[in-house]
Amino acid sequence: MTPVVRSDDVRTQNRRRVLSTMRRNGVSSRTEMANRTGLSAATISAITSDFLEEGILVPPSDPTHGSSGRGRPTISLSINPRAALICSINLSVNFLSVMLVDYSGEIVCEQTVELETHCHTEVQLRNVLISGIEKALASANIETSKLRRIALGVQGLVDVEGTKVIWSPICQERNMPIKKWLEYHFGVTTHVANDCDMIVQALSRRDPEKYSDNFGAVLLAHGVGMGLFLRQSVINGTRSSGTEFGHMSFVPDGALCRCGKHGCIEAYAGDYAIARSADGFTPNTEPSELVDAIDLEEIAQRARNGDTLAFNAIQQAGTAIGTGLANLFALVDPFPVVLVGSGAVSFDLMEPHIRQALKGSMIARHPEDIDLDFIIDERPLVCEGSTITALMMHDELIANHKMQSQVSA
Repeated sequence: MTPVVRSDDVRTQNRRRVLSTMRRNGVSSRTEMANRTGLSAATISAITSDFLEEGILVPPSDPTHGSSGRGRPTISLSINPRAALICSINLSVNFLSVMLVDYSGEIVCEQTVELETHCHTEVQLRNVLISGIEKALASANIETSKLRRIALGVQGLVDVEGTKVIWSPICQERNMPIKKWLEYHFGVTTHVANDCDMIVQALSRRDPEKYSDNFGAVLLAHGVGMGLFLRQSVINGTRSSGTEFGHMSFVPDGALCRCGKHGCIEAYAGDYAIARSADGFTPNTEPSELVDAIDLEEIAQRARNGDTLAFNAIQQAGTAIGTGLANLFALVDPFPVVLVGSGAVSFDLMEPHIRQALKGSMIARHPEDIDLDFIIDERPLVCEGSTITALMMHDELIANHKMQSQVSA
């Protein structure tokens, strides 16, 4: 039996397609939109007319944009920056970033706060988040009523529905209902996600040629996590977001992990694990609360200068990561991988040991062909990913419902 496709479903799909191509390509003429989406000129004309009426699209501020100087000028359109305001948040160990972004994706205001997250209670973290958003709004002289959506990327285990932080290495609290906190206070839809999920979202948008269909991002920071992007979608568990790559077993009954178990990949590749080994402490030494990026840079330099302990610590981290990747490749086939975070400062020393570990995989028979890369600062990626997530969620709302223009002249 042939399924019946309702006209309103088709209209929603077409509106979604136009918004998606506009967000990726920026200022576009109707002809360019038709070519990129595959929709007819008549359909594009109808959708863009609706979007203009709703205040979602506007002519570009530069009236000469798109004009060739001869003949009838091409009329181009762009996403209206004033159609919505979203808030993007990155919460990690001892750090909070709150960013206000307009609907075109331009940053309106950014506030960063340094705090001792491991000392904060649930109530204190709630107040810090709310205060951070309120300060950003006040700094930009924007009323709270203008806010349309909030997205937050956080270090730790988040439920797959995006409502709460089940567990996080940044503090002692459990099952923090962040979505409920922010929605109750600000009255706007909020989504909470694992920071690694936000990183792969950002990479897929930042460099679609390199990070498009299938790739992974391994976060090497206070912990070890992984964002997995397969068949153009972020992969999550059945109950929680992100993939707990760092807590896959590397050495049974091995080094002490911060999670309390022994032998995890993180117990060898996390910042505290590298520092513990490089400084000559035993594998069962209690993990350090905080290792600075400067400490990891110093360890990497020591290793390059011939320090055996430092070199062995980094070698062991590379082997742990490579072994974890080999096991993962056996499940889903090899894919490009980017190491992200402060631990990637020693990528040049880790890479040979990652590839050596991959040689043990029957799937990765040619580990030299697997694309490995690194980015040392993960924070901009988390903020970017949160921003993209919030904008796309608002796009979905607009695609599904014809909006009344809320943009003042």
